[in-house]
Amino acid sequence: MDKALFGNTLAHYASREPKQFLQMDGHYMPRGGDDQMRPDGDGDAVTAFGTVELMYGATVRVLIPHDSDPIVAARQLKKLAKWLKSKPSLLDYAQPKSQATQPDFDDDIPF
Repeated sequence: MDKALFGNTLAHYASREPKQFLQMDGHYMPRGGDDQMRPDGDGDAVTAFGTVELMYGATVRVLIPHDSDPIVAARQLKKLAKWLKSKPSLLDYAQPKSQATQPDFDDDIPF
C-alpha cells in the first residue's frame, strides 16, 4: 500500500468512535482440531466473540480472503447464519463490556 494512502486511511479511521461488534469466524480444519477448535464432519469449526472496530455502515459485513475456496466459504456462511439464528444471544458479545453478559453456550452449535 502507498504510504500516503495508508496515512490518509489511518487519519480517516482515527476520527471515528470505536464500535462494538460480534465477530464470527469460520475455520477450515480438514486435518482435525484440538480442545479449543473441534471441526465438524466437513472440517469446519466456528468461533464467536466480541471485538471493537472503527467501522461504520452495513448491518452485516463479511470479509473473505481472496484465496479462500468459495465452496468452503459459502458452506461456513450458512453454518454461521444458522448458529446466530438459533442462538441470538451471541449478539450479547457486541455489547460494551460494562453491559455485556457472556452468552451461555457449550456445544450448542446447531450443526
